[in-house]
Amino acid sequence: MEEDYVSTAANKPSDGTGKFLGGGQITANEEAESLNETKKNSSGHKLKEEVTCKDNSNYKTGLHHYHQDQRRMSLTSIVAVESPTSSSDAPIRRTIDLGHGSDLIYIQRFLPFQQSWTFCDYLDNHIPWTRPTIRVFGRSCLQPRDTCYVASSGLTALVYSGYQPNAYSWDEFPPLKEILDAIYKALPGSRFNSLLLNRYKGASDYVSWHADDEKIYGPTPEIASVSFGCERDFVLKKKKHEESSGENTTGDGGPALKRLKKSSRENHQQSLTLKHGSLLVMRGYTQRDWIHSVPKRAKAEGTRINLTFRLVL
Repeated sequence: MEEDYVSTAANKPSDGTGKFLGGGQITANEEAESLNETKKNSSGHKLKEEVTCKDNSNYKTGLHHYHQDQRRMSLTSIVAVESPTSSSDAPIRRTIDLGHGSDLIYIQRFLPFQQSWTFCDYLDNHIPWTRPTIRVFGRSCLQPRDTCYVASSGLTALVYSGYQPNAYSWDEFPPLKEILDAIYKALPGSRFNSLLLNRYKGASDYVSWHADDEKIYGPTPEIASVSFGCERDFVLKKKKHEESSGENTTGDGGPALKRLKKSSRENHQQSLTLKHGSLLVMRGYTQRDWIHSVPKRAKAEGTRINLTFRLVL
């Protein structure tokens, strides 16, 4: 299995026919420009990323451009931007305060670009993906994305929307341990023992409004989300105060969307674009007080694979 894993994405076609092309690619020049562009936070303060591309040969040639739609973080407040001191090309970490004990960490270039494609190819071809039938509002329907579940032995079973996925062993997929080790280096003191993988095969695949607030994760779960392939929008909405009681939602049209009123949308909706090789961490009371989704997007033509590492108590 490790032999299959090390075969990289270097042989992807350059004429735009590759599976992961479209909506999620970038050229070497654009990547370098993007790394050095000046961004603004929600208060209008400039944040300068002084990161350079040391070797353009590390980037794939012949890839489609990313859709540069200028969808930048519009989150409540960026409380810290930690610039690397030991290396000019080390990942930049943003800590984002959502208020009331909820916060995010976002590392856009958590894994190297080329290595991320290697992981992406491995996951696409070697994970036993399934598209299960789930129940939403009393009706059976096909989940609008592929999924797989990996967990340590002896944990409480995961059940959502009437579906209980089979739990595979970490040992069956060695590259997952490599990604987890990288997360531990970025998040000292964190611990994860389960992983829900999702594959979005195009613009019509999505995950609707939900909170990962299952009781098996406890009241303040830390969830580390790594994305590969086509970039997709990640949107958060603040729950109404009376909705923050921890009622479970499904991720496929659950109660939180039904309860959320239009009056709260303008001031309490935040979004960012999850890039290829990025890490997003949700912490504190984010699952209690916020719901999130990956909506349909017409321009998201390529495949996106997302890993969400969790701790089952």
